[in-house]
Amino acid sequence: MGSASDKARESVGPTVVMMTEQELSLRWQISVKTLQRWRGLQTGPKFTKLQNRAVRYHLDDIKAYEAQRA
Repeated sequence: MGSASDKARESVGPTVVMMTEQELSLRWQISVKTLQRWRGLQTGPKFTKLQNRAVRYHLDDIKAYEAQRA
């Protein structure tokens, strides 16, 4: 039998890694303003807008965008 922490881990499901626009701008060495402009132009990687209007990028979407542009 698994421990209580094992059961808790199983019930949570997979971890979704998301990055802020600041983190992504550092990864790509571009400005946050560039990411904001891309969102306005509907270009760049997919993003999610949270209820508090914060923007997040899924790591899988970032990697897919990077692979597409390579």
